[in-house]
Amino acid sequence: ASCDEAHKLGLHVHGHIPAGIRPMDAIKAGYDEITHINWVIMQAMPDDVIKVSNGIMRFEGPGRYARNVDLDAEPMKNIVATMATKKIYSDPTMVAFESLYVPENGDLSPALAPFVGTLPPTTERGFRQGGFAVPKDLTRADYRASWAKLVQLLTKMHTAGVPIVAGTDGSGIEIIRELEIYHEAGLTPAEALGVATIAPARLVNQDQKTGSIKVGKTADLVLVEGDPSERLSDLRQTRLVMMDGKLMDADALRTAAGFSGRPK
Repeated sequence: ASCDEAHKLGLHVHGHIPAGIRPMDAIKAGYDEITHINWVIMQAMPDDVIKVSNGIMRFEGPGRYARNVDLDAEPMKNIVATMATKKIYSDPTMVAFESLYVPENGDLSPALAPFVGTLPPTTERGFRQGGFAVPKDLTRADYRASWAKLVQLLTKMHTAGVPIVAGTDGSGIEIIRELEIYHEAGLTPAEALGVATIAPARLVNQDQKTGSIKVGKTADLVLVEGDPSERLSDLRQTRLVMMDGKLMDADALRTAAGFSGRPK
């Protein structure tokens, strides 16, 4: 009923999946978008995970079980097909789960590693807390296998035509790694850039006004050294920023924010 009322007001319904239900139930109830890829693979999680998925189990469940999920069988085959047919958006926030499942304690996540030595010391120490604590009956390799399955799920979603929009659930500097993961999942660099620009504009019906560089559209601009349409890592090499018509030096902005030098 709440989804129906939201739609009557012209609102877009998205978010986490409430405890006790699966993503397909949320889609049937009227969800337009599922935030975070862990909620998509929740379709295949055991009932004891679903019952308490509003707590830590929303991370531990996929970490424990995703590695053994068959993406080409039910129920995952159906949820992906449904999202594609109904154009249910996914904001997968892949970097959030890479940072949970992949790093050992003391390691920086791949999203932050290129910035090592440039971050404020207290910030870098905070980022070195490692990944999600591994239960005694599992290993870090198990979690990494579940992470690999989430990347495979993203590939399946993209191939099927599920619309993707980029997000991180974290800091802005992590968005570049997010796009790199999309590329690893099968998107071209140009497609990954579109997921972070025109796709969000299209989602909120603003694509005629913004979201791409075109005469008559509104845009803030960044000038990078390199070609992100070929190498997404070049996005870390920002040299100039134009915002609200004002041109700003990227190195000066980094210094003002407490960064020391350029990322790798």
